[in-house]
Amino acid sequence: MSDPLDAARALLVRLGISVGADATPTDVAAALADTEANAERTTRKEIRRALYRLGQSGIAVPQAPIATPAPVLGPSIEAWVSAVDGRGDRLIWLVRELSSGALVLVAADVNEPAGLRDLRVLDVTRKQLRAMRQRFQTEAGLTFVAADWRAVDALVVEAQDRLATPDRTLDYRRVRPRLTTQPPVAPAELVSSRVSAPDDAEHATLVAESASLLSEPELRTWWPRPDDAAPFLAEIREIRESPLVLPPAQQEDRLRQVLARATQALYPAEAMARRLEAVAFVLAETGRVDPARRALAAAATLRAHPTAELPLLQALTHQGLGTQLAAVEAGRREERAGALVLTPGEIATAGSPSRPPRSRG
Repeated sequence: MSDPLDAARALLVRLGISVGADATPTDVAAALADTEANAERTTRKEIRRALYRLGQSGIAVPQAPIATPAPVLGPSIEAWVSAVDGRGDRLIWLVRELSSGALVLVAADVNEPAGLRDLRVLDVTRKQLRAMRQRFQTEAGLTFVAADWRAVDALVVEAQDRLATPDRTLDYRRVRPRLTTQPPVAPAELVSSRVSAPDDAEHATLVAESASLLSEPELRTWWPRPDDAAPFLAEIREIRESPLVLPPAQQEDRLRQVLARATQALYPAEAMARRLEAVAFVLAETGRVDPARRALAAAATLRAHPTAELPLLQALTHQGLGTQLAAVEAGRREERAGALVLTPGEIATAGSPSRPPRSRG
């Protein structure tokens, strides 16, 4: 027969519960006892069997409470969210305090629009939780804000449902009973009570000012990623370096078409509307109401008109591609320094004539 303590630890691992390598036998028993009330029927029998064997081996096991109607868990749950980064990821924490005073932390990485990317369940202390938040703030520049746990819980359930392929390591429903027995509410993006909906006149102004959101630290990673931008940079370079010299107006028109396609490809309307709503919540909850209203107005515009030329997205595309193109061209100039043959683009950049001047004789 296997050792009762080893069997209990193995059961906790299978249930997605971490107690740490230095946990005492009493801690293991307490973790099992805390899990029993919310476990499914078959799992509850396994837990009771493991607790009985622990007790038989001399380990102190918490006494089962007098039978009462099963409580609906939830009032002691806390929820924290970060803003969405340039990859569409945001961190979500759901925290519940156990009867022992310990905290269960469910940490999820949710992507818009791909769904749940990472899921971890940790037993932490209040001090450790504060230290983790501080570390994310100082090292990664991530600000966590408190939110309604019911709305946050629904977002994680929705994120799991959006997974293209089911993944047992990302099974939030399996660990959710450690937080609550309530059914999830309908998923909806977080809304701050600090922000009021703009009227039509305000809406147009807020959308026109949306590019100013780039000064907010939450958007510092929203610039185009080099791999995603590469095809459009190649098109722009081809237009500029083509042996066929186009009139300036025609060349500018072709460049505008490339940039318009790049904006829609790099920043798809549906995903960006959701990301802007998520960022607006963090902006509002940290006291930046005006930027939050600009983000919400921009999101509403994208939902109503997916092909709209949004100043924020245009600025991200134009400035982002411009910066990357300048870096590429600078590198190429260094490589081609002293070359005898110049491309049309290099000739235009250098301001050189396309043919030698005629001699005067």
